[in-house]
Formats: sequence, structure tokens, C-alpha cells
Amino acid sequence: MPDFVKALDIDHAGDGDVLVAWAMNGQDLPYLNGYPLRLVVPGWYGTYWVKHLSEITVLDHPFDGYWMKTAYRVPDTPDASVPPGTKPAATRPISRFNVRSFVTSLADGAHVPANRTLALRGIAFSGGDGIAGVRVSIDDGATWAPAQLGEDAGRFSFRSWQLGVTLPAGRHAIRVQATTPAGETQPMQPLWNPGGYMRNVVETTVVEAV
Repeated sequence: MPDFVKALDIDHAGDGDVLVAWAMNGQDLPYLNGYPLRLVVPGWYGTYWVKHLSEITVLDHPFDGYWMKTAYRVPDTPDASVPPGTKPAATRPISRFNVRSFVTSLADGAHVPANRTLALRGIAFSGGDGIAGVRVSIDDGATWAPAQLGEDAGRFSFRSWQLGVTLPAGRHAIRVQATTPAGETQPMQPLWNPGGYMRNVVETTVVEAV
């Protein structure tokens, strides 16, 4: 994440902000980040964060280009999924982020000291509703404990979390699940759609305590 982004708000009337960014961390926007300009659309998937922006055209109808009309779409069902291997009867454009959370202090397959307090840390975010809570399991979902949330820097920001745990020797599957104030949470099993979009299943990080 950039420490500082210079951007211009072009959507004062919307329920969020659409920004045109031109600098990051006191320097011109790097090429891989979209130089010279890119859109920043908080709470929405990266399909809307157009890079290498050169012009903006205002339309009085939904854009019907290939990527929006055909490619970046999900099943028009309540959870944007269909049974694996099937095709949806109707689709809709990808829109706001689903709530998600991750362990960031440990990589999958890491070795950690057994029988000592270990500080688990991570992040959680949503499509603009904020984060009400994060819970963590160190036994593959059999039991859960609430994590301590970090600073709330705004409804579109990542929110840090942490939890001290003690792991006996052996293999442990760590799972983390976030919930928004409106009650949206992450599914325990992955939801399927043909494009693989909007995945937000509860992630599992497996570690070995030695």
C-alpha cells in the first residue's frame, strides 16, 4: 500500500469517491501502478481501477464495451455463484468488494516456535461498510477467538487485527474470518462462478510449531 497518494476527487455527488491519482509517495505514479494517471475507486474491484488513463468520456448509458458487457461479470444470484461446472442464466457486472481477511505475519508452511506466545497479525477490509470484528481459529475452525482490531482509518481502509496464541508442537491450520457492521461475513467454503471472481472464502494458513 502506498504511504501517500496525490489524487483528485471527481465524484463529489456519489456514495463514495472516484479519484484520479498522479503521484505516490512523493513521486510520479510508477508505470506498473498506472503512470501517468489512474482511477482509484474505493470499495470496488480492480476492474474499475483503470491504469494509464489518457481521457475520460462521460456517457448517458452503461458502457457496453467487451470487458464490462461480457468479461468482468458474475452470476446474477444473491451470492454471485452457481454450482461448479454450470453456466449462469443471467449475469451482472462485478461491483463492490466482498468482505475479506488475511493472516499477514506468517506465510503458509512457516515454522514457528512451539509453546510460546505468538503474535498473529493480519488485515481485513470490505466494500465500504467497515469491519466490525475478526475472529481467528488455530484448529482449522473447531474453535474461534476474537482478534483485537487496530485503528479504524475509514470505511474503505484496510483494518489491522492481532491475536496472541500459543501453539503446541505439531501442524496447525489457522483460519481467519471478518464480519462487517451489517453482518456480511466470509463463507467457510468457496463460492464458484465461471470467472473465479469475487472470491472471499475464509483463508487457511498452515504452520508447523516446533
